[in-house]
Amino acid sequence: MATYDRDLQAAVDATSVANDAGTTEDLQAYLRQQLSERDIETTDDAWLAYIVEQIHADPNYMVDREPEDFERPHTR
Repeated sequence: MATYDRDLQAAVDATSVANDAGTTEDLQAYLRQQLSERDIETTDDAWLAYIVEQIHADPNYMVDREPEDFERPHTR
């Protein structure tokens, strides 16, 4: 089983909660905002669309891949 960055998962979880609550219509933009709040930037629109599809299919979706341009933050 692969493991992925906890901040990626937290952004996906927050987006899933917003979807369940019906508080946003544009989940892809919401996910991008959640990533940004965690200092994660991506231009991988295909990954964002994939994640939104997975959230619609499974509200408890666990990240199974990272954006193509994802770089792990350096630990201090």
